[in-house]
Amino acid sequence: MTDRPSAPQSRTRLTGWIARVDWMMLFPVVTAIAWASGQDAVAMVLAIVLPVFLALNGDILRHRTDRISALSMLSSDQPLARPVLKRIVDDVLDDCARRDRTTAVLHIQVDDLHIADGGWGADAGDKIMDRVVQRVAATMRGQDAVMRTGDDGVIAMLAPTRRADLDIIMAIVDRIQSAVSAPISVDGRTVRVHCCIGICSEAMAPIRSGAAILAAAECALRIARQHGNDAVRAFNADIQMQIETDHRLSTQVEDALDAGEIRPWFQPQVETRSGRLAGFEALARWHHPELGILTPAQFLTTIASAGRSAELGEIILKASLEALIEWDRAGLDVPCVGVNVSLEQLTDPRLAERIIWQLDRYDIAPDRIAIEILETVTLRDGDETITRNIKAMRDAGFRLDLDDFGTGAASIAHIAQFGVHRIKIDRSFIHGIDASPMQCEVVAAILGLAERLSIATLAEGVETPEEQETLAEMGCPHVQGYGIARPMPFHETIPWALSLRAGPSAKLRMMQTQGSA
Repeated sequence: MTDRPSAPQSRTRLTGWIARVDWMMLFPVVTAIAWASGQDAVAMVLAIVLPVFLALNGDILRHRTDRISALSMLSSDQPLARPVLKRIVDDVLDDCARRDRTTAVLHIQVDDLHIADGGWGADAGDKIMDRVVQRVAATMRGQDAVMRTGDDGVIAMLAPTRRADLDIIMAIVDRIQSAVSAPISVDGRTVRVHCCIGICSEAMAPIRSGAAILAAAECALRIARQHGNDAVRAFNADIQMQIETDHRLSTQVEDALDAGEIRPWFQPQVETRSGRLAGFEALARWHHPELGILTPAQFLTTIASAGRSAELGEIILKASLEALIEWDRAGLDVPCVGVNVSLEQLTDPRLAERIIWQLDRYDIAPDRIAIEILETVTLRDGDETITRNIKAMRDAGFRLDLDDFGTGAASIAHIAQFGVHRIKIDRSFIHGIDASPMQCEVVAAILGLAERLSIATLAEGVETPEEQETLAEMGCPHVQGYGIARPMPFHETIPWALSLRAGPSAKLRMMQTQGSA
């Protein structure tokens, strides 16, 4: 049984129907036909009653017309300015209030657009975004609004609806992400992109206004982006607090770098069969005087926003070189240390020169430093600066590790062109591998192809002895993860490495480490 509309709802529907210009143009014709056919009463109603009705309801009709006009702007392929967005959302909120309806805003950020650089052509990014907007629109209802905002953003807004709870919104999110992630053909080449989404419904908003809903959706998106591809977050009080914390950190980051509060912790990497130490990965930690130990997920975006990524990279490299010297003095065999290099650093034409200079200064052999780059960086093979830096570091003797392999769209064959020494298989393929035949098949395929191309492998995110044993049986030479050891400050690395060397077996050592974590 359908709900019977109330009187205000019926009135709104009638005014909205009358406000459509195409219908209004028919009234003079209908009136003339009524007079000609002798329907004087009908003609009188159309000629007199209708103008009176329009005069009495002019504000409602004007608002309805303005809202329809505003929403129609969203079909444009050009990004709209924020004041226009605020006005549109305010108009929809007003309409919701009159009709006892609700709405929601989804702020969508498209990742991986950088793959359209280089040989793709200057307008490839715009072409990809045009396809994305079309796909998002196809997942929505006809009356919903979809628009571009900025170079890689899309906003989807629900037209007034009876329900906009999280279950309904997440169903929309699933459709959007599925549509966006499908292959896109541009200029004869195929690409896949991902998107993160921030959500704010009318009920979630801290204040019932267009500005507040848009800002809240943007806050949720910012947090989602910190969690990687396809992450989704809905606005709540915790997100508001996290954004406030981010703002607080942004005012402190420069002093923290100068004061040495941000420095590396080291996570061990071991050989699966022998259990011997294969190296460490240097991971930044912020020793905040009030908030405690902060992980990279909590502050790297702040570092990047402050334009201090290069400085952070130099701090981590310098501390890693000093750590190697101290490990040598302690008689430990630490083959290499992995140091992460950001995309921002790789776009610096003098990056390779500075890193080589630092190694010369500390008299460290280049092959004891593994330069870790993200898989998506290899997709920028048309970027001359990045290619030049990678080639210079490889030619100088540095090891090249490819981080988070499997999360991007590059093939191992493509990666081999960069001279990568080792790929680090993303944790998403490793978790629960001992109980998943499908994951075993995928990882076995990666290991087999890597071996054929003489590329070493390391499995990230190993958490249990069973996962380590399975990987050892499959022939994965190196492992890393909480099941081996958590990242630790430098002063804990020497005792840990000494206990590893003296322990009875790799498996027992891992179980002991896991139990004490």
